[in-house]
Formats: sequence, structure tokens, C-alpha cells
Amino acid sequence: MKQKNSCDHIGIFSNHSKRLVDFYTKSLGFKKEKKEILPKIIVKKIFGISHNCKFIKLTSGHMKIEIFEPIDARMRKGLNDITGYNHWGYCVRDRKKFAQNLKRKGLNIIEIKRNSHSVYFITDPDGNRIEIGDWRK
Repeated sequence: MKQKNSCDHIGIFSNHSKRLVDFYTKSLGFKKEKKEILPKIIVKKIFGISHNCKFIKLTSGHMKIEIFEPIDARMRKGLNDITGYNHWGYCVRDRKKFAQNLKRKGLNIIEIKRNSHSVYFITDPDGNRIEIGDWRK
């Protein structure tokens, strides 16, 4: 059966990542899959702020939640306007080719080099960010 495009994850920007992790793990049964620090150069490209962030990935079945929180406590105080749902992940057969097609259609593509691959983001007309990813094989 041919794989269809699908939602891969939801990204949430928070000033209280521990509170969110506790809620999703204790109340909804999510498991913590990954925790790392995203360097400020990547955070700047995704969120427009120049600060290192905690990155925590939670999973439950096929559903994933990515939680981001600035490490600097002083920075968290001024970010109430960007907390909450930040982006969602849209999976396609070939993200690079898909991003190139969107660029030809005139959409602005944000490309971020991370580890050994590129991560692509677009923004819809209301300013909602969408991360373009490949299907998990």
C-alpha cells in the first residue's frame, strides 16, 4: 500500500518543560524518547531567538511531541508571546524534493543543517510553521 503524507509531530515552545513532560507522561502515558540541548544558532533559525534551548521528544505510539524551552531563566520571562504550539511536522516521501517544489511555487523555505541532514520549514499564510520531514522507513 502506498504511504500517504501524514502529521509526524507537534512542536510546543514552553517556559515550563518539566510541567509539560510530567503532564504528558503521567496523565497521557507518553514516554521520554530524547533530551538534548539545541545550540542557539539552530534555535535562532527555528524560533528567531538567540538562546540555547532544551529539546525533549515524547512519544506515544505514532504520536510525537517536541518540547522546546530556553535554558536561560531570564530569557524565559520575556517569551510568553511565543509559548504554546509552535509548529507541526508534515511527512512526505522525499522532503528535499518536496521543499524544492515548494520553492519553485514561490514559498519561502527555511533550511537548517542539523547533524548530517537538512531540516526544512515553511510558514502558512497565518504564520503557522510547518516542518517538512521524510516518512519513517
